Amino acid sequence: MGMLAASAPPTLPMSAVLAAMRRDPDGEWHAADLMRAAGLASGSLYVALHGLQRRGWVTRTQTDAGTPAPGRYRYAITPLAVHTDSAHDAGTRSRRAVHAAGWVVAAIVALVQAAEALSCTGAQRMPDLGVYVGAVSGLRHGASLYDFVDGNDAPFTYPPFAGMLFWPLTYVARGPLDVAWTAATIAIVLGLAVYVARDTRLPAPLTAIVLLLSAPVSSNLRFGQVSVALAALVVLDIAVLRATRWHGVLTGVAAAIKLTPLIFIPLLWRAGRRRAALVATATFAVCAAIGYAAAPNDSRRFWGTAMWHVERLGHVTVSGNQSVDGALMRLGFADPGRSLVAMLIAGTVAVLALRRAGWAARAGDWFSAIVIVGAACVVASPVSWTHHQIWLVMAAGLPVAAGASARRAWPLLVLAVMLLPVTTIGAKLGWPPLEDARLLLAVAIACLVPIAAHSWRPPPAARRGNRTARQGPGQSGTARAGTVT
Repeated sequence: MGMLAASAPPTLPMSAVLAAMRRDPDGEWHAADLMRAAGLASGSLYVALHGLQRRGWVTRTQTDAGTPAPGRYRYAITPLAVHTDSAHDAGTRSRRAVHAAGWVVAAIVALVQAAEALSCTGAQRMPDLGVYVGAVSGLRHGASLYDFVDGNDAPFTYPPFAGMLFWPLTYVARGPLDVAWTAATIAIVLGLAVYVARDTRLPAPLTAIVLLLSAPVSSNLRFGQVSVALAALVVLDIAVLRATRWHGVLTGVAAAIKLTPLIFIPLLWRAGRRRAALVATATFAVCAAIGYAAAPNDSRRFWGTAMWHVERLGHVTVSGNQSVDGALMRLGFADPGRSLVAMLIAGTVAVLALRRAGWAARAGDWFSAIVIVGAACVVASPVSWTHHQIWLVMAAGLPVAAGASARRAWPLLVLAVMLLPVTTIGAKLGWPPLEDARLLLAVAIACLVPIAAHSWRPPPAARRGNRTARQGPGQSGTARAGTVT
C-alpha cells in the first residue's frame, strides 16, 4: 500500500514525521512525542498524520475493542516502500535542481544578450526603436510620420495607430528607455517560452535558452523591435482569451500596429471561432479609425500610398528579407512579373497553411495552428526580416508525424537554421538554397511537414456542403487521431 501511495512526494511536515518515526519503526508513538521529535506544532502535525494515514504510511494503534486509540500511531512502511519513497524524493529533488539550474543559465543568456544589445552606440544602438521615437517626436512638432528617415535611411513604416501607441516613448530619455525596452522584450520571450513548454512538454528553461539564442530574438533585441511583442499578443489572444468574450481583441490590436498579424484573423474563422474573427476585424477597424482621428493626413498617406511602396521598407534584396518576394528579387526576377509570381506563391502558401491550421485548431492543437500560420506569414509578407521569424523557432516543438529518427532530427534542423547564420553564409557563398534556408523552412512548416495531431476532418455530409453535417463513423463526438497534411 505504501508503494502505491508513493506516486506523489510527501510534504515537508510529512517527511519530518516519517524521519522521527524511523528512529523507532517498531514502537508506538504518542502524538505529543511526535510533536517534540518532528519539531511541529499540533496543527501541522495532525495535518501531516492525516495525509500519511491516507497514504498508508502511518496507522492508528487499535484498542482491545478494535477502535483507534486516541493520539497513538505506528510506522507502517515496509523497507521496500521506504526505499521507493526515498528514491522518489531524491529524483524529485534532482529534477527540481536541474530545473532551477536551467533557469539560472537562461538568466545568464538573457543578461549577455541584453548587454550585447545595449553595448552598441550611436546609430547602431537599437535603431528601430530610434525610428519609433524619432518619427513620433516629429509628429508631436507638426511633421509627418512618413517624412522621417533615420541615420541608417530607415523610415517609419507602421500605421498611424502605432504612432499613437509609441507617443509616450518620446517623453522618456533614450538611456532608460533602451534598458526598459530590452527588459520588456526579454520578459516577453520568457513568457513565450513558458507557453511553448506548456504546449509541447519541453523543459521551459531549455525553451527559453533556445529562444534567447535564436536569430529572431537576437534581432529583436539588437534593433529594439516590436515584433516579438506582436507575436505575444496573438499568443495571448488565442491561449488565454480563447474562452472569454474578449477573444479576438488582441489579434486586432496587433494587426493595427503592424499589418502582418492580419493573417491570424482568417485562422480564427477557419477554426470555427467566427465571433472572435469578427471581434478581431472590428478591433482592427476601430484602431485604424483612432489613428485617422489623431492623424488624418498621415492616415490618408499611409493607406493611400505609403503601405504599397515596398521599397520604403529598406534594403529588401538582402538575405535578411526571407519573404518569397525578397527571394525572387535576389534571383533576378523583375517587375511586373516578379510581383505577380510572388502573389501567386504567397497566396497558395497562405491558403494551404490556413487549411492545415484550421484542422489542427478544431482538434484543439492551437500551438501547431499558430506556428503554421506564423510560418505562412513569413512567406507571404512583402518583407520578412529576421525579427519577424519567431514562429519558425517555435516550430521546433511541432509534433511531427514521422518515424523516430525524423522526429529527433526535426528540432535539430529547425534550430540549426534559426540559430546559425545560415542565410549570411549562403549569401557569401552565392548559394540560393542556403541563402533562402529560412524561407524554405517556412514553406515546409506552412504546407508540407505532416503534423501528428487529433486532426479535424470534415465529415462526409459537410464535404457535400450540408451545413448540418453528421459525424463520421467511429468518431463518437471526438476528433480522430491522425495527421494534418
